[in-house]
Formats: sequence, structure tokens, C-alpha cells
Amino acid sequence: MKLSELTERISLKLLSGSIDTEISGISRDNRKAESGDLFICTKGARFDTHDASVIAQLIGIGIKAFITERDVLSENEELGKLIRSSETTVLLAENTRSAGACVYAAWNGHPAERMTTVGITGSKGKTTVTHVLAAILTAGGHKVGTIGTNGAIFNGETRELKNTTPESDEIQTYLRQMADAGCDTAVIEVSSQGMKQHRADGFVFDYGIWMNIQTGDHIGPNEHESFEDYLFCKAELLNHSRLGFIHADDPYFGQLLPLVHVPYETFGTSDGLDYIVRDIRKVFDEEKEVPGIAFTLDGKLQGGAMINLPGDFNAVNALAALAAADHMGVSLEDAKRALSDIHIKGRTDIVFKGEDFSVCVDFAHNGASTFHHLEALREFRPKRLVCVFGADGNRSKGRRYGMGEAAGKLADFSIVTSGHNRYETFEAILSDTEVGLHKAPHPNYIAIKDRKEAIRYAVTHAEKGDLITVIGLGHETWQEENGVKYPHSDTEYVLDLVRELGLKDIREERKEI
Repeated sequence: MKLSELTERISLKLLSGSIDTEISGISRDNRKAESGDLFICTKGARFDTHDASVIAQLIGIGIKAFITERDVLSENEELGKLIRSSETTVLLAENTRSAGACVYAAWNGHPAERMTTVGITGSKGKTTVTHVLAAILTAGGHKVGTIGTNGAIFNGETRELKNTTPESDEIQTYLRQMADAGCDTAVIEVSSQGMKQHRADGFVFDYGIWMNIQTGDHIGPNEHESFEDYLFCKAELLNHSRLGFIHADDPYFGQLLPLVHVPYETFGTSDGLDYIVRDIRKVFDEEKEVPGIAFTLDGKLQGGAMINLPGDFNAVNALAALAAADHMGVSLEDAKRALSDIHIKGRTDIVFKGEDFSVCVDFAHNGASTFHHLEALREFRPKRLVCVFGADGNRSKGRRYGMGEAAGKLADFSIVTSGHNRYETFEAILSDTEVGLHKAPHPNYIAIKDRKEAIRYAVTHAEKGDLITVIGLGHETWQEENGVKYPHSDTEYVLDLVRELGLKDIREERKEI
């Protein structure tokens, strides 16, 4: 493909060479670059591929063209001579991450334009809304692919991702595969970090859903420098959409609106919004022993509905999905049918239900999500709620304090264990977590460093009527320590453990009858 075709939608300045250069591939990792590639230079936290030695080495292996953020010819006289003598093309961009996303979109034939695209952002609720919306759209006859925390999912298969919002090359590759597989809709979780790093550039979302934002989370040296930056990046999803849906109950709704420059509709519990949910009430299926939330719709949708997930907050999660689905032509009857049978891996996921106790796995990994999760689990009517959890290292300490406080106040018994320790010690993370735990009058907990041993302790010491919840990793299939990711799945370990102990899932027995 000619470089001119890859860059026709991008504002770039030609510093050397020709835009008619033929390109055989695209790369941005100098370790993986191949002869004939267009190379996109990027300044990272630890390494900058604008470095003269890197560019010289890449020219040596046959890189045909570069997109840079700096005038690398003027910065280094020797490099400038090499670039000119080798007739290498150099294009100057305002932001190479954004330009790169546009290039990857062109390379894949702009696949987003072949589908309806929905982006969802929020400090909490992204994954739930993504999968609820996908279920509703599927019930309405759409073929849907999703990209997010639980992976890239389409055609009944799941491809694991490193990030909630993957890099732009992955997004465009998966969008192309979805479109080629016949998907008419792609629903994508968009993190603030994903927007900050322009991973979702290169196309405009048809719909953008803004759920919420929280203070004390994602603020730090490895994420956002301030809450204002965090809010701005969350707002950017809406500005990359043709129509936005905004949760108007959020405390920061007023601060968000001046940052939004596209048409939008509102949803929530207040009068005067476009989509309203009222009369939120807990329900319980006595036969299946499963709680849910019933509610009444008002505004642009009218009628009653129920979602088979506990927690009042799931009424608003359902409403967000219903608003988008309404614009996409799905009937309320189809939507209601989907809402009554939702299952999301790693989200209030009852992975084992025995005669005496049950085990749940959830991704809750900060204070607010832990609080809401434990509060929702009370709707299962457990005799005792046991929480196995571990906060992450190299992330905001507010998460540790918050998780500890929520567990101390809402769980009957907690086992503090390792999450993704990353480059911090378990002892340091535990010390911070205990600060939160001791905000409860009488915290009841023990600490077991090894996550498997902590889960084993909870299961082997379970009392009749216990609901054990293992939180923090959810769907993830690894655990990180000292920069190494070790294979581990909370779900698979629980299932292996109950089989080892000879315990039966009574739901399987009921299916056999």
C-alpha cells in the first residue's frame, strides 16, 4: 500500500522523501520492525524511538518511512544526512500516537465504517454495560463483537487482551476481523488511559456512553497527573462520538458538561432526563435462589423491566444499555428478554454453588467497586459473607484503603491476600490495606500472602450458609509479581479445589434431573 493512501486523512508535514513510497507493513516497536515497514516513532515512559541511534538502526534494516513528532533531521546533522542519502521518507505529526491509530485504521480498510460502534467509559460499570448492551443487541437480531476487560469477543470466541482498551493496532485488527466475520456492531470499553494515549483514534464512535468518574482512583505517576486530566480524558470519549449518553446522576455531571462538544442525551433517576429509571426494587427468584433488580422506565422508554444481577446500581447500568439500544432500533420486549438472563464472566459470577456454601468471583479492585459488590451480595441472603481480596501494587494507595474499609465494614470475615503486587511487597500493600480495615469498629480478618492458599483456607473453613467472594482479578488468568505474570485464574482454581474436595455443584445436579 502506498504511504499516501495510509496517510490521506492525517495532517502531516513532509520532511524528506516521497509520500508515494510503497509500504509493506507498519511497526512501532524497533525490536519487531521489518524491512519495508512504515515506522511510527513514539515517546514512551522509559524509551523514545525518536532517538537518532534507533532511527539509524531502523534505516539499516530497511525501514522505508517514519512518522515522528520531532524534526529529527534538524536535531541531528549526521542523522539528517543519512535520511537524505537513503531517500527515507519522514513525516512530521502533531501526535504520533494519534497519527498511528489513523494509519492502522487505513491499513485495515477503516473497518469501523462497516459497523455501528459504541464506546463506553466510566470508573466503574464499563464491563457490565458493555456485555448487557451486547446481550440486548443480540436479542434484537444484531451480530455483536466486544472489546474490553474480558477480551475481544466475537463469533463465540474470546481473545485475551493486555489492556481494557488495547493499543490502536489491536483495536483496528479486531475491528477488521469482526467486520469480516459479519458483525454489524462493535461495543468497546474505553478507559481514560486509552483515550489519553489515543488508542481509539482513527474512527468516530456512533455512540459514546459516559457512566461516572471517581476521585482517588487512576491518579498517580503511572496514570493521570490530576483529577482534571482524568475527567478531561473521560470526556474525550464523548467528543469522539456522534451522539453521547451521559449519566446525569453523577456528582461531576456539572463539571463534565463544559468539556462536551457533541450532541448528547441524559439518563439516570432524576426528572427531566431523556431516559429515566424509577421505582428500583430488589427481587429474588426463590426457585433459583438468585436475586435481581426490578425497575420502571420513564422518558423515551416506558414500562417495567428486570435484570438478573444484584445491586441497585445495575438498574442504571441496564438503563445506559437500553438508551443506546433504543437508538439502534431494538424493541423493549427483546431488550427485557435479554436483561432477565445476563451472565458476565468475572462480574458477580457464582462459579460454585454447593449444598452448604457458594463461591463468587468478581473484578472489584477499588474501594467503591468493593463496597457495591459486597452490598449487592447481601441480596443472596448469606448467613455469613466472606471476602478474599488483595489490592494491587504500584497503583493508587486509595484503592487499598478503600478496599480494606469496605471489607472491614461489609464482610463478616475477610482474608487479605496478594493481588497484582507488581513491584511492591505484599507486606507494604497489606499495611496500607489494614489502615482501611481498621476504620471498621471490629474488623474480622486474617492475612495469607499466597492467593491460592487464601482461597483454600476460605473454602476448607466454610460454614453452612457462607457466600465466599474472591475479588480483584475477576476474569484475569494471571497474577503479576516483580514484573512477571504467573498463570492463575480464581475461577479455575476454585473449580479445581472443589473437585479435589469432592464437592458437588447443586446447579449441575438440578440440570441432570
